[in-house]
Amino acid sequence: MLTHPQRTRTRLFQAADGCLFATALLAAYFLRSACADWFGWQALEPIEGYLWLVPVVGVLGPFVLAGQGFYETPRSAQRQYALFAILRGCGLTVVALILGLFILRLQLARSVIILVGTIGGLLVYLRGELAQRLLAHDFAQEQLRRRAVWVGLPAENQQLRGALTRLERDTLVDSGDFNPAAQPLAAFVQLLHAQAVNVVILNLAGLDRDQAAQVLLACANEGVEVLVRPGLSALPSPKVTVDQFGGEAVFYYRAQSAPLGHLFIKQVLDYVLAAILLVALSPLYLLITLAIRLTSPGPAFYRQIRAGLNGRSFLMLKFRSMQSGAEQQQASLADRNEMRGPVFKVTNDPRVTPLGKFLRRHSLDELPQLWNVLRGEMSLVGPRPLPIEEVQRFDHDTHRRRLSVKPGLTCLWQISGRNDIADFADWVRLDLAYIDQWSLWLDCKILLATIPVALFGRGGR
Repeated sequence: MLTHPQRTRTRLFQAADGCLFATALLAAYFLRSACADWFGWQALEPIEGYLWLVPVVGVLGPFVLAGQGFYETPRSAQRQYALFAILRGCGLTVVALILGLFILRLQLARSVIILVGTIGGLLVYLRGELAQRLLAHDFAQEQLRRRAVWVGLPAENQQLRGALTRLERDTLVDSGDFNPAAQPLAAFVQLLHAQAVNVVILNLAGLDRDQAAQVLLACANEGVEVLVRPGLSALPSPKVTVDQFGGEAVFYYRAQSAPLGHLFIKQVLDYVLAAILLVALSPLYLLITLAIRLTSPGPAFYRQIRAGLNGRSFLMLKFRSMQSGAEQQQASLADRNEMRGPVFKVTNDPRVTPLGKFLRRHSLDELPQLWNVLRGEMSLVGPRPLPIEEVQRFDHDTHRRRLSVKPGLTCLWQISGRNDIADFADWVRLDLAYIDQWSLWLDCKILLATIPVALFGRGGR
């Protein structure tokens, strides 16, 4: 699909919605002030106390709507899906703002915040309806649809045509075919002129290098855009970008489809939150350390080599929850392993100390890994790191794809039953679902869901 125009429109819509949310804040303030005058309610603080929220809601509103899939909804979808996405997004925006004000201990009128969500949602919905009507107009369709010529072998062009989605077909006006193997280049140039073509779809399958080069040169001379289909299908297309290497265009196949900017934000948040938590939880660290040393012989911390990003080894820290020398006893417990696959899990493991059972149930033994997060070896959210020897026993190639992201303190497995999951294949399925569906919003949801799981010890042993 020719996604660049679609992405540009999405960014414009998000910018417009940001302005609408900012406008909604001002409108909410003046509406609430007018109601105070009409009904004798308590007067609001001066508007200067609310102005700092203008850029906040301008960014937060579209961000939350994007997390609800509002901007991914096709124009042909029913309005109810867009409406539900707006309701969820605006509701979460209001909750986030009220929670933020509570944490910052700022006394601003909650009625203004609620009105921001209400007015902002209404404005965004009206903007969406207006945009849909404008885009459906014949003039807009004429301007937005691309007149395309298909260059390549007839059979390959036909196969690619059949693979297009309805949305992709709607973005194109089919202006005919050109076969470089059977027609002269002059016929191609004449076709560009006759059809006023503005994009050429170059299908490389079956063409030699000289034929493709002649078409590309002609398009460059004519100022016509070219979409090159290399004929490779090793990875889904959303994970492919075009870059430059050695002075030539190359295809960059990424293991994860997440935007690089979002991954950078994730890394920054990992460092910041890990540093804050290490300082805030330092009294708890001291208490647990003393409790371990007083209740069982041995060190307070347990260190083990685990597999990190792409399988690179690192030294992971935990609070010791087992007797000293527990690793040497694992072979004698092999017949009690309850996890199908290469990993080792035992209910009522005799090596676990009484205090260790409590630490494990509430995931307190994992807290030292915040240091691994601060060192850049782990993330707050990601697949749980496994010992090197267990990774070496992977019996399926796809299992290694869970190593394509940094391991984390918590993950979907952690909040989906933890030790109640008895098949490693189910564990991997959850990890791959996290990798394929990753977003900053998903990380937030997993972190929030981890809190009650850890507090109440759900699924922990």
